[in-house]
Amino acid sequence: MDEPGTTSTAPDADTPHALARTGPATLHEARSTLKQLINAAIQGHPTPLTRGPHHALLTTPAHATELGWDLTQAPTHSFVDARKKLGDLIQYGAEGHPQVLCRHKTPVAVLLAAAADGTPTLPALQAELAPDTAAPAAPAASVSATTPLEGQQPIQNPLPTTTAEAEAAKDLASAPTTPPAEAAAAPTTPSEPRPEPAPPAQDTPALAHTPPASPRTTPATPTPPTTLTGSPAPIATAPTPTTPTTPGPPTLQHPVTPPAALQAPSSAPPEPGPPAPTPAMPGTGHETAIPASGPPAITAPRTPRRLAALAQALDTLLPITVPTGDTATPTPLMGLSTGIRTLDDALGGLQPGRFYLVAAAPGAGSSLIATAAARTSALDQHQPVLYAASGLTRADIAARIVAAHLPVDYRRLRAGRLTPTEQDDTAALDHHLAQAPLYIDDGTDLTTDAIAESVPDLPGLALVVVDRLQTTEDPRLPLSGPAQITDAAQALAHLARTHQLPVLAAVDTDDPHLIAALSLDITITLTRDADQIHATITERDLGPQATLTLHADLAHARITDPTTPYTSAVTPTPAPQTPPPAATPDAPAQTPQAPLQVPTSPPPDPMPSEPAPTAHTAAPRRPSPRRTAPPPPEGGYANRDYSYFTGMITRAVDEALHDHDGDIAAATEALVKKAVPNAMALFEATRVGGNYEHTVYPETLEFLRKKSKDGADEIWEGRHNWTNTRLMEALQNGTHPPITVNALDTNASFLSAFKTHLPIGALIHDPNGGFDPKRSGIYRLPARPTWHHPHLPDPIGNRREDGPVLLDDATIRLLIRCARLGLCEAPHITERWTSGASEGLLEKFRRVLTEARANAIEADDTVTIEYIKAMYSKFTSTIGESSVNRDIRRPDWMHIIRSQAFANLWYKSHRAHSNGLTVVRVRGTDELHVAGDWRTVFTEGRLTTQMKQKDQYTLPRKSAR
Repeated sequence: MDEPGTTSTAPDADTPHALARTGPATLHEARSTLKQLINAAIQGHPTPLTRGPHHALLTTPAHATELGWDLTQAPTHSFVDARKKLGDLIQYGAEGHPQVLCRHKTPVAVLLAAAADGTPTLPALQAELAPDTAAPAAPAASVSATTPLEGQQPIQNPLPTTTAEAEAAKDLASAPTTPPAEAAAAPTTPSEPRPEPAPPAQDTPALAHTPPASPRTTPATPTPPTTLTGSPAPIATAPTPTTPTTPGPPTLQHPVTPPAALQAPSSAPPEPGPPAPTPAMPGTGHETAIPASGPPAITAPRTPRRLAALAQALDTLLPITVPTGDTATPTPLMGLSTGIRTLDDALGGLQPGRFYLVAAAPGAGSSLIATAAARTSALDQHQPVLYAASGLTRADIAARIVAAHLPVDYRRLRAGRLTPTEQDDTAALDHHLAQAPLYIDDGTDLTTDAIAESVPDLPGLALVVVDRLQTTEDPRLPLSGPAQITDAAQALAHLARTHQLPVLAAVDTDDPHLIAALSLDITITLTRDADQIHATITERDLGPQATLTLHADLAHARITDPTTPYTSAVTPTPAPQTPPPAATPDAPAQTPQAPLQVPTSPPPDPMPSEPAPTAHTAAPRRPSPRRTAPPPPEGGYANRDYSYFTGMITRAVDEALHDHDGDIAAATEALVKKAVPNAMALFEATRVGGNYEHTVYPETLEFLRKKSKDGADEIWEGRHNWTNTRLMEALQNGTHPPITVNALDTNASFLSAFKTHLPIGALIHDPNGGFDPKRSGIYRLPARPTWHHPHLPDPIGNRREDGPVLLDDATIRLLIRCARLGLCEAPHITERWTSGASEGLLEKFRRVLTEARANAIEADDTVTIEYIKAMYSKFTSTIGESSVNRDIRRPDWMHIIRSQAFANLWYKSHRAHSNGLTVVRVRGTDELHVAGDWRTVFTEGRLTTQMKQKDQYTLPRKSAR
């Protein structure tokens, strides 16, 4: 015997519907495998589904049409809606109302009435019921219909043939769906005498809309039982004592219009007598008469409005007072933690039913907020989390979670260079992380519909995180582009409300116009200043609510609370707030001009999920300056204090001198050998707090690969080897008087070239070409640009080749500059391979090395000077294809930096020519020969902004006799 809520077995091959297969064992299993069941139906294998006494067949619309069902007026449901109310849809289909399931807007499946063995019921069996004719019924269906389920009463005639039988069937139909609370008020056997049904009160609201009791109050008397509507609609009856029965199948939440077959209206007027009860309209308490002309048209089920009493609303807002002995202890209501205590205090946690949008420019931390919330809920609170990753991979998510949770250095983790201790730590944490209920969807076809469809598949789901919505439209990412972002935000807000879940999404823009146009519940806008993140919380109807200062610990891929008791949290209203634990209630608020005070109490303990980093895991990072701290001391590079980073260089030099007993030559040689790994360590340290997270190992494009071990790739750099041939010919012919030439040298040319536009991510091909100043990479030109100025070097060097050429970003920008000066035509770019660009990727690295070099020159420290020279020169030469440097592989960077050095030398030659000097020769990246008083144009010295004279000679040279 079938239990309520289970499905029937497949019929035998001899049955009319031999293709039906065994259905799921439970309704929950049917929900979770609904897509597979629909696919099976499309392939010709319908599935019988059962809810209590109701049997339906999941098949295709084409099959239903062949059976004679008219689906033109049938209600349609998306997969998401069908999963949530599958039990109700099975009952509607079993009662003769086909339910169509759609994929997007295309009907793909339908639920039809069926017998217990899975045989589909023909429409005639549901509608062809005349008052004086018996309705034909399949034997199997009759047996199934008359066989009582456990806890239910037998139905003697499921398809009545007369008006009296129809009324009796109505009475009996309500019995299987009687909830336990109504067991005492409803008859349990059809053989018992029944009083005449009393019509429902006209002025009494339907009990189906009575809100549940609030947990804040305790009712003095039991709440009257709630009457749920089914099909046919229940009829109010006088209470009759009876024996409690076993609870039946789940009651319906949707009212159903009774099928026409069960109405059985007679064409003749009824005999005088008590008026027969008519179905009540749900939610109104009033009755609606059936027209005498015939049965009403079948309409789609109507869902009663969900109404909430004020007490229920208060329960979601105010603390519940729990009595404990003689006192009452208020229990605060706090949503899910984001993992950042300062942010939780301002938001009250992530509340169910609310949508939170974290808006920030790329690199400002919006994704890290999303990761922190998911990590805290899944790992610390063991709550199921759905992580929808758009544009990210599951490896990206896992790396951020591991780096933040241990913590370990994120860059070393991704590069596979963890220390032995860190490897032991990650191995010990592996089991704990693997057990976390965090479910990642990183499919390239990720949409809001896919996210919504996954929600019912995760029982007890506590949080949905979407990382991220991308403003730049990408045809490969559905959640990208301004229009798609607007639609996605609205869909996610609806998802939060309908499922009563907190939904948090990150978007990679802080554009106020776009954010305002979204008009969302809560928006958290982030801006970053070095390792400080300023978060502004805005509520749609009330405007800005708070401004917080957080700490960007990018070495561990996370955002944390401020590391000092300073806080910049403010509110736009003068409402009093509870002071933080570390401050006294009457202490005055700190101002940016006030010096940082020593806290009177210890700061809050760190969260257990984020232990303090140890010496072997913490990446080098300078202490974060706070707005209340005194201004940095004057004298550093651009008035910035880089002493922490320059101290790394000083310590390395001191250790080398100590290891070699003060031998300068030996210490210098040892430092030069360590220049590559030390330069990479310093570079990674300076990138902590950077605005962008660059790609370390993108896929190397074919034209960036060397053709042989000692060969070159296909990129054309603007290397100079130029001589003023017209001047040399005039000097040789005697038409020009002899001149004195000064051979000038550019100081640290590659170091100065670090200030250039570098691509942040992997290069993406654009066959349409063109130039975008916000992007950088490699460009294809159909031919080598022509140059008609013999008194100046060619911007792209002396190389002569026919056909298309590949130029890097620095050379292209030089050509564009020359075009603006009227020296040549603008470059015609037919193809490009680019990524978003930043001129600041190496800027702090450059400043640190420049400051350390200047200090070494002032101290006449030759060891440090040679060490720094080896660091920036080897960094440039090994970031391409080199076995010496395995921390990064960016040949595009190498070409752009070298071309930038060539371009800087060209700019100096043009400056000399514009100021009346005669340019004689230009060689490599640092050699400029001019005739004239060069000290009026350039500053003499050894700093990077200065020039020094290496030689002086006269032209024409006197030939030896």
